[in-house]
Amino acid sequence: MEMGIGLSGSDMPALVRALAARWLPQSVPGALSVDYAEKPPRADWLQAAMLGDKSWAKATWDGKGWNQLLVEPPVAMVRGHHDKDVRRLLTELAPLPFALASFGSLHPDWKVGARAYAAPVLDDLHFPHGWGCAFKGAAGHSRLVSRRWLEFGPWRLLKGPDDVSLVQFHDLDADSATAFAQAKPGHDRMGYGLEGGVIRSRHQRMHELTGLYDAKTQALKFIVHGREVSQAEMLDACALRLTGSLGPGQPVNRVAYVFVEANKAREHLHELWLRELECWAIEQGQEVRLDADYRPTPVKPDWVKALESREASASR
Repeated sequence: MEMGIGLSGSDMPALVRALAARWLPQSVPGALSVDYAEKPPRADWLQAAMLGDKSWAKATWDGKGWNQLLVEPPVAMVRGHHDKDVRRLLTELAPLPFALASFGSLHPDWKVGARAYAAPVLDDLHFPHGWGCAFKGAAGHSRLVSRRWLEFGPWRLLKGPDDVSLVQFHDLDADSATAFAQAKPGHDRMGYGLEGGVIRSRHQRMHELTGLYDAKTQALKFIVHGREVSQAEMLDACALRLTGSLGPGQPVNRVAYVFVEANKAREHLHELWLRELECWAIEQGQEVRLDADYRPTPVKPDWVKALESREASASR
């Protein structure tokens, strides 16, 4: 199966070397471009062209199919033929030194026509959402509002070695229209938008977050009365928590919403819990925490149940 994979991490040279060793031909590329200028391919192409102080570099191999490596820090993109077995791909992906991975669309027609689909993007320079994405380790998972987000989305979640979480947005055997219908809800929830759960590297805050700061508990508390707390505001709160500080001498490890109206607290409980934002209610004059004992049950989409049933039958 031909696909594009984008990966980013803290050590780009190590990532590029690992990609070249695992997923590309072990030969000199047929064409090479560095900073948008054609260069003659040489035996030392990897070290000379793809590593070091380069803002853009692309290597392409001739032959059947298409094999390409594009490096545009902070992302390295590889295009080529990969196994359609998602679990096997996850096993191949796990050892790579990445934090975020994006998998491009398998259906070019999603981008064709007057209503061409502009899919959400995991982070700067990554592929727009296609059939999946992945997160590795603390660095990758920290870009989610919470690890809880992974268990409660309209997608399929696969866990691999080395603390890798792979999110599959649609059945890879589905036709284009069916795949789009399966993927779109997951794209929205795993996007950077009003209901999304991804904190991009250059997050721009949409709300003025002013609350009560408790230096002893390193908590920021918002008193809520007569208003709704939007999911976009929750994303801002999670981004603030990720930075870990309101300013010099004001570390933030906890963010709490305290609702004067208990019924409003319960209306917001699930979305706050998903993001590990504390949910409190004023009941009989006391602050009562609601999220600590909240235990919702994940519900798999029908297409995931059908896919897993099909795989189970095939393995018998």
